Amino acid sequence: MMKIGCKYTRAVRILPSMCDRMERLRIVDALDLFEDTATLHAENFEIGPSGMDKRNYFWVITKIRIHVNRLPDMMDSVELNTWIQKSERVRCERDFSFVIGDEQLIYGRSIWAIISRDTKKLVHMDEVYPKLDFNILPPDDRPFAKIDKNFDDAEGIGEYKVRSSDIDLGGHLNNVNYVRAMLGCFTCDELEELNISELELSFISQTYEGETLRFKCRRVGEKGADGRVALEIGAVNEEGKLVFMSLIS
Repeated sequence: MMKIGCKYTRAVRILPSMCDRMERLRIVDALDLFEDTATLHAENFEIGPSGMDKRNYFWVITKIRIHVNRLPDMMDSVELNTWIQKSERVRCERDFSFVIGDEQLIYGRSIWAIISRDTKKLVHMDEVYPKLDFNILPPDDRPFAKIDKNFDDAEGIGEYKVRSSDIDLGGHLNNVNYVRAMLGCFTCDELEELNISELELSFISQTYEGETLRFKCRRVGEKGADGRVALEIGAVNEEGKLVFMSLIS
């Protein structure tokens, strides 16, 4: 069922192509599903790909926080919700959730901006943002984590060369593919041990086909009673510039 307004809802079946070896939805596939659902919602206000192409603009995500209560299992039928909050000058917030019945499995918050292809500058939201009733669902007011941008002394955990298959309609590395490349630095066993319950992502600069990213990682604090540890990860390009950061807990 689809509701048009500041909130949009659709049913999603968790198929094998979306799942890990434990037959659960991969986090990167959850992010892909969210971005696709956001696009379907935005098309109703002429600010999806077709509407933005007419203006020669494109959307970029600057930050995401995703909280996982549990990952959906393969073949589950899930309700995927996404809704937008009031905009602020050159940024807006879009939240999302994966729900089965009364159980919220995944909750996410994301911050977006609009770039002009002509000027390469940010576009003011008042120019395109829909005028809606934004009082349905309150925003998640928790601040995003403050991650130290200096990864010089952090441990290298892997490299990734950006391929043609990673490039999106903006002409640069797709946001979700930063996460895919980052998580690919860990083995399946290591990811299961991490048992990610929250993931914060910060997209700092664009990366293009042929560039190589070096992922660097440091532990934050000590292991908790459950044996879990938080990690800060940064991706640095060939010029030594930090382009992406993440907090995994």
